[in-house]
Amino acid sequence: MKYKIVVSGGGTGGHYYPAYAVIKELEKNIDVELTYFTIYNRLDYFKVPKDFPDAQHIPLKVKGLIRPLYSIKNINVLINTYINYIKVKKILKQITPNFIILTGGYVTVPVGLAAKDLNIPIFILEQNKIMGVANRVLSKYAKKIFLTYNNTIGNKYPEKSITSGNPLRIPSNINRNKLLNDLDFNESLPLITIFGGSLGSEFIDNLMIDVYNKITNINFIHISKKLKSKWENVKIFDYLDNLTEYLAISDMVISRGGATSLSEIDFFEIPAIIIPWGNSAENQQFLNAKGINKENIHIFTENDVKPQSIIDIIYNVKKKNNYTIKKQNPSKFIVKTILDSLGGA
Repeated sequence: MKYKIVVSGGGTGGHYYPAYAVIKELEKNIDVELTYFTIYNRLDYFKVPKDFPDAQHIPLKVKGLIRPLYSIKNINVLINTYINYIKVKKILKQITPNFIILTGGYVTVPVGLAAKDLNIPIFILEQNKIMGVANRVLSKYAKKIFLTYNNTIGNKYPEKSITSGNPLRIPSNINRNKLLNDLDFNESLPLITIFGGSLGSEFIDNLMIDVYNKITNINFIHISKKLKSKWENVKIFDYLDNLTEYLAISDMVISRGGATSLSEIDFFEIPAIIIPWGNSAENQQFLNAKGINKENIHIFTENDVKPQSIIDIIYNVKKKNNYTIKKQNPSKFIVKTILDSLGGA
């Protein structure tokens, strides 16, 4: 049996990559005919055709809510959402999907409302400690809600919620020596990976310059669209498609507090310095970071962190004894639960 599946969730990697992980796991279990609603000209718009070339890719020109939520400008947002809802509903009638997976972001609102009107089973994934506005709107109509954190703030439907963890892209094979040799790194030194989420972080870029000037006995990978390397032990990329492979062999991470970044840190059990983005909606990034209750997680606000704070922690970084992946990707549990709830594959 071929399953017609509709997926939506995007704008940033935090919404897209969980969807990617679940789709890949679905493809291992069932015959999938995929339709993906993306946000025009955002990350998911560019990734879906490359990651899923056989999928029906439908971009929507949607607009997110403006903060504060009571802004009069949101009238135009609601009109835009209604127009897209009508468009999506016509498409879903033609597709007749077996079920729909939504991973958050404003693009999911017209998709979810259209699915509700057509009685299509909806499954929602929430990555953050505070449930996003789109998921709060749609969770009423969901068959199951998969949470990253226990006691997610704003979740009004605990009876149909499951704390599954956040599905991730997990490398199948890890060869530390090869990965480091590919970058001309010394294999005997620890590796620290620095990134600011899918949108980058100029704040972290500037913070790390003083660190790089003082520390030469550690390998650094830094994801940045602006910073240029002048240090032999620092490799800078504007994007790394196999970043998760390097995370799996990292001895420390320095990052923002995005949901996917923190889930990767937790999954790979990496010591980390977290500097939440101060402008994240409802202070989500700080609350996400506080949700990882481990001794080797250091959380700084932008006002408090200094280069010397980073240096003092980095001096104590050591190579791990083992880089074996010990956990199961949450996507396996999520897919099994979805299929079981529909009567099995």
